[in-house]
Amino acid sequence: MSKRSVALLAAVLFALSGIMVKLMQLTSAPFSNVSGAQSTVTVTVARGRGTIYDRDLNPLTNTESEYTAAVIAEPEAMAALSKFLPPSEWEEVNANLQNGKPVTLTSDTAFPIADGIRQFAVPKRYANRQTAAHVIGYMKDDGLSGACGIEKAFDEELGEASGSITVSYQTDGRGNVLIGGDVQVSNTLFRADAGIALTLDSRLQHLAETVAGGMLSKGAAVILDPKSGDVLALASFPGFSPNDLASYLERDDSPLFNRALASYNCGSVFKIVSSLAALESGIPLTQSFTCTGALTVGENRVKCHHILGHGVLDMCGGFAQSCNPYYIQLMQLCGSSPLYRTACLFGFDSPILLAEGYGTARATIPSEQTISQESVLANVSFGQGDLLASPIHIAQMTACMVNGGFYYRPNLYAGAVDVSGNLTPTKIDPPIRVCSASSAAIVKDMMIAVVENGTGTAAKPKVGGAGGKTGTAQTGWVGEDGETMVQNWFTGFYPADDPQYVITVLAEDSGRTGESTASVFAQLCDALYRMGYVHDELGA
Repeated sequence: MSKRSVALLAAVLFALSGIMVKLMQLTSAPFSNVSGAQSTVTVTVARGRGTIYDRDLNPLTNTESEYTAAVIAEPEAMAALSKFLPPSEWEEVNANLQNGKPVTLTSDTAFPIADGIRQFAVPKRYANRQTAAHVIGYMKDDGLSGACGIEKAFDEELGEASGSITVSYQTDGRGNVLIGGDVQVSNTLFRADAGIALTLDSRLQHLAETVAGGMLSKGAAVILDPKSGDVLALASFPGFSPNDLASYLERDDSPLFNRALASYNCGSVFKIVSSLAALESGIPLTQSFTCTGALTVGENRVKCHHILGHGVLDMCGGFAQSCNPYYIQLMQLCGSSPLYRTACLFGFDSPILLAEGYGTARATIPSEQTISQESVLANVSFGQGDLLASPIHIAQMTACMVNGGFYYRPNLYAGAVDVSGNLTPTKIDPPIRVCSASSAAIVKDMMIAVVENGTGTAAKPKVGGAGGKTGTAQTGWVGEDGETMVQNWFTGFYPADDPQYVITVLAEDSGRTGESTASVFAQLCDALYRMGYVHDELGA
């Protein structure tokens, strides 16, 4: 081929290539415009928040499932939903679907299977009968952050462990979902398997809520491991459901109030502190006083619950019979300063921090100067007057009696849990000695005598024995039935010889005697034995 022919052919090919490129540009232009007009719309079908576990990594939240669905206006989906949903709900859903937008739905039962319905079984944050509701707390209306309780105290940790399910649909230039278009699903809910662990034992928490909740209209029950300070159960009554908060807001019995963390008049459970103050000051168990049924202190006359008086009592007898005149005279001999110092060692001048950002109300005791006044000392000696403490304060005080005088700070936080279920335990504070081992042992024996033949015989379990102290604190006000209201206490340990549990029970604004809380204590001990939570040799 000649050079001229080659040049001519090259020119023709160049011209043709230019025409082809132009044709490609013209042909592809409409599709390019369509592609630019198309976009996506993404809906969040479900959100998951970090899980709260018990001490054995059994989940306390996210324990039940519900169904969520993303729906678009596929004819099959609309036909199925029109039969599945209540008429009023279907009308609203249908109106939204007609606008060309996806709709998200939630149900306790599975949705029908149909084109246009993408459904998922997802964790439900709170169970219908949520265990430890007062401890866990609840979320804000946004559903993203904690409002109170552990949800609030560990909001950052639980929020960082969040996951979600999203569904993305193709849309046209007007933002309407393209029927038959691509659908993309993103699921990161597995991240919510991470979270935190509490020291609660979910079985014991359920036990406390069931037994004590069935016997007390208002009050609290605490189960503590005295050898570590771990809070095993923390129950408040009445209970509530985090899924229906609005129905509890106007109730007179304040179900949302956590009574296990609140401070109350102490009554005679405080005689544990008074006894220790006397013993640590060198006053012997044989110290005797006479109870005639009443005692005059200044201008006030303090009556004993035994109207005829107990006669001559030593310290063991005064404690077992919970004699107020005996303890007034005992603290007059002891002095106000030892009593004040001992009470402060047990935290009766401060709150107790159970976890970072989560703790009790402040316990209160009159100042050292005020308590030196004769009438004030008389009242405080048997737990009356301006003396307040929470059930947690009373439980940890009791625990010291079985720990040889050592104080273990009550703890509710076990540690962080990663997405694979591995626990990183929290650091536990070392115990602090608050009284001598000999004084603690004496008070422990005195508490056993209370259950065996004192004011707390109703607290005696069927197996293993126990020690404890009753308390009836006057509130100074009268209920609607004309009966004087009292705060009713029983605090004790179980079993008697080798205590494994401390149990404190409070009946708020009760018109009854301490026998009710003592009976709750006994039933909890019996249940612990039946459930295998105590040493096998007890039944031998």
